[in-house]
Amino acid sequence: MLKPYQRLDLRVSTVSQVLKNITGIALFGLGALAILSAIGFDLIPLLAGAGIVGIAISFAAQGLIKDVINGFLIILEDQYAVGDVIMVGELRGLVENMNLRITQIRNNEGQLITIPNSSIAIVRNLSKDWARVDLAIRITYETNPDRALEILRKLSQEIYQENIWRAKIIEPPEVLGIDDLQQSGMLIRIWIKTQPLQQWVVAREFRRRLKLRMEQEEITIGTL
Repeated sequence: MLKPYQRLDLRVSTVSQVLKNITGIALFGLGALAILSAIGFDLIPLLAGAGIVGIAISFAAQGLIKDVINGFLIILEDQYAVGDVIMVGELRGLVENMNLRITQIRNNEGQLITIPNSSIAIVRNLSKDWARVDLAIRITYETNPDRALEILRKLSQEIYQENIWRAKIIEPPEVLGIDDLQQSGMLIRIWIKTQPLQQWVVAREFRRRLKLRMEQEEITIGTL
């Protein structure tokens, strides 16, 4: 994950480069017109012809222009950056490369997916600032709910107090309580706020310990 100053550097460098390019093109064009006018060249036919050519080019490059504009806004608004894990529609992966035209993400199968920026309408950033583990645990009705909640609170505190996991978990885990009652059992929900990109490793470790603790305490897990 990029540090805050690295994200800012990416945004500033990209925006400044775009502005520099636009300014350079504008100054070059104005300078060329000024030189032609100074030597007595009739600019009216030239400007008329340039306008026609410009219209033709703009129609042909509409997709590219949309890519660049959307890419500029993505970086300017810091919607995501290199190192983030994002979801665009059904696509999900780690952002490996991005510029004003495209975004490239690497999915769980190692495939590098290239997405034109103009096609990115809604993006979910799974790793910006912080993340959350949303654990849903269903237990049978034969289990005393107060006892189950107390066991989960103790387990949450144990993992939070260990240095290796404390570095990944931002706040003490929240055992929210009984979140749902169905024929398959009682559903207990736990929230764990983590550092960016750490939610998956924390969730895996918590589930491993939960399985062992449930067996130790003879609590039967229901079906989701």
